[in-house]
Amino acid sequence: MDTDNYSAGQRRAINLVWTACGDYSFSPQFLAMQADGSPDFYMNFVIGLTHKWLGDAMPKRLFACWLGDARQAEMDDLAWLAIENAVYERELAQRPVLAELRRAHAAAFFAQEYQLSRQEWMSKNQLVYSLMAARWKSVLGQRAPLLAPWEKGLSEALCCPGSLTPEQLERAILSAFQKYLQFGGTPHAKKALRLHFSDRWAPLLTKLLPTEMVRTDDLAIGRTAASGQGGMVRAAGALRSTLRSNERESEDRDYIACCFGRSLFSARQLALIEQQCCTGNHLGCHLWFSKGQPVPDKKVRSDAQRLFEQAAAQAECNRADFAKNHDLYQNAILRLTERIRNCMLVHQQPNAVQARQGHLDGTRVWREPILRDDRVFLRSDEDPRPVFTVDLMLDGSASRLHCQEILAAQGYILAKSLAACGIPVRVLSFCSLRGYTVLRILKDYGDKNAERNIFSYFAAGWNRDGLALRGAGQLLKQSPAKRHLLILLTDASPDDSHKIPPTGKIPLSREYDGQAGVDDTAEEVRALRREGVRVAAVFMGESSSMPAARAIYGQSLARIQRMDQLAAAAGKLIQNEIRELSG
Repeated sequence: MDTDNYSAGQRRAINLVWTACGDYSFSPQFLAMQADGSPDFYMNFVIGLTHKWLGDAMPKRLFACWLGDARQAEMDDLAWLAIENAVYERELAQRPVLAELRRAHAAAFFAQEYQLSRQEWMSKNQLVYSLMAARWKSVLGQRAPLLAPWEKGLSEALCCPGSLTPEQLERAILSAFQKYLQFGGTPHAKKALRLHFSDRWAPLLTKLLPTEMVRTDDLAIGRTAASGQGGMVRAAGALRSTLRSNERESEDRDYIACCFGRSLFSARQLALIEQQCCTGNHLGCHLWFSKGQPVPDKKVRSDAQRLFEQAAAQAECNRADFAKNHDLYQNAILRLTERIRNCMLVHQQPNAVQARQGHLDGTRVWREPILRDDRVFLRSDEDPRPVFTVDLMLDGSASRLHCQEILAAQGYILAKSLAACGIPVRVLSFCSLRGYTVLRILKDYGDKNAERNIFSYFAAGWNRDGLALRGAGQLLKQSPAKRHLLILLTDASPDDSHKIPPTGKIPLSREYDGQAGVDDTAEEVRALRREGVRVAAVFMGESSSMPAARAIYGQSLARIQRMDQLAAAAGKLIQNEIRELSG
């Protein structure tokens, strides 16, 4: 089994599973992970024993019965309660130490009760908590909590003995679910009522009627009526240790690859990057770097094909808008190029190059008689080369759906102006989806005359700005220069579906938005600056977000409200950074 795609914590969990079952070729469908990313020792052992005593076919068939059901997570947890008791009784005679491990797990359940936000977790699924509490109090020899009669009946039904065959155990669990949960064997997903209004009516109706944000894990490219109304959210799982499906993780990874293109890094390289970056506030998240190239020899999913068509349509809109306003944009390019070039001529020292004439270099005189090398002079290069690179990061989240054409034009103008001045420039967009923060390179440093690729920009998903900045920091390590300028085109509104996990100081998980998102992004900006990276931003957003933008980027911020302001505002910003970078 190839474990390169798993984190260090997940690999430790897999080793526990293998130790329990003795089959090192087994690829577990589930892993038990704590909220801090560490493996749950006992429950991973149970997963291994499940493979040992029940095989593969029955568990896969059982969990597939309610796959996609609105109560899937609940039934997963309850099924594992039944399986745990059965395989524990089966294995106990061979491994008496298992009893002590079980008691330790039960004690840990209650020890972490408040640290891991019992109230929040119970609000998500009080039934699961009550039955788990009953099970682990029984293991500790303590009085069971007060249960409703039907809850007590379900709890007793899930105390399945180890004498049952795999098929008998399967029937016992399904029978309990049918009797106490009214689950008839057919998954039922909760479907929302959806109404679609055109751009003409949507702004009015959203003011007159109560609105609710649509929560989905699927990527969509399209338009919204107004800024900040669209979005996509991933429902957070329980904070307590849960059994997570590796198959779902693999599915999510394939979905990201289909939508955004294959990864620039190998699985091993990406795992190492995630070990460095996906920590702290970003624990449990993933990174994906791509140039939009399709995965070779892989059948394109129908939903991904639909997205390709939508992305192509948006690219045409971007190009059409640029052509419509060609004179305005071309004037912006000329003015910005002139500003940058003049600043470089004033503040950047010409490079000294080896030559056959010029000022004698005493340190190289010896080369002429010894090596017959007559390049012992220094002269100034008439065309001084910049000593820094520029990275442009375009916010590619769904909050930018209403201004995709403008953002693509902004990126093109900045990239074209910088490239005309001989400055190596890279343009990338960033967004987040299904726990993945995706950095898509639209133009790389070495790509000649590739600025038109920036028109392939589209907005979708969410934006975990802090993790995107960490990912950009990783890319800068491969930059051809030692000094870097990083410019973000942003609305300064970080917002992601994947929550900030609890810590020792803050025992509750938090939404990655509002002040928490701003604070995290500001910290990542400071971290990059401590590494010597110049970080600045061009802000085009709501006035209400201006304080957040100031908090994140400080004085290295230029605000624009119209397209014709870009050259002046960005030019002034870039000039300031060039002065600093040129020393």
